[in-house]
Amino acid sequence: MCYEEVTCPRCSSLNVKKNGITAQEKQRYQCKDCRRQFITDYTNFACKVEVQALVLPMTMNGSGIRDISRVLSISTNTVLRLIRAAAHSTPEPVAPKRIASLEMDEFWSFIQKKKHQRWTWIAFDRERKQVTAFVNGRRTDQSCQRLLKKIGNRRVTRFHTDKWESYTKLLPAKRHTIGKEGTRNIERHNLNFRTHLKRLQRRTICFSKSEEMHDAVIKLYVQHSNHAQHLF
Repeated sequence: MCYEEVTCPRCSSLNVKKNGITAQEKQRYQCKDCRRQFITDYTNFACKVEVQALVLPMTMNGSGIRDISRVLSISTNTVLRLIRAAAHSTPEPVAPKRIASLEMDEFWSFIQKKKHQRWTWIAFDRERKQVTAFVNGRRTDQSCQRLLKKIGNRRVTRFHTDKWESYTKLLPAKRHTIGKEGTRNIERHNLNFRTHLKRLQRRTICFSKSEEMHDAVIKLYVQHSNHAQHLF
């Protein structure tokens, strides 16, 4: 006789009991610990935890919403819901108290139409090779101020930027270096953004339909890239 070991998908408990039959004549189970009801043979792929777990890695590696929907055989609404939920639970990066060299730069994308530009401003720690803060918005002094506010009272020895006028207005001149030589690391990181996120690629028909999803994917990629760098 062969016994099947059934595990609760919510809490991984083995303390599970049978709990009737579904309308499709599939065995239903209930976890005695967390009271979750579930079945082991889902017809709808979106209900499978292992399928849901693939949505974010595919998003971080060049797949668009409809690409993921087609490959995993789940609806686009499910893909959007999972990305929103992941972004909501992902914390903002925390800048260290002391930063020797902070590179700052901005890159653009758009929402629905190219005239609706959405700029992402980034502060990049050269030594740690991590994004310490970012904001999404317009290419204005106000957006630059929002980025600096996130850095807060951190002690930054040297700022490195390009010639964009907002930096010269708002950064202390004695600790500010202007030139492409000092922004090589952040420029390379920006290239990673465009390579790994399909909606940011220059030659593609994939683009963001809403600011919410655009900002959610940016936030998730920042966390993903910081964590990946930490592993090395």
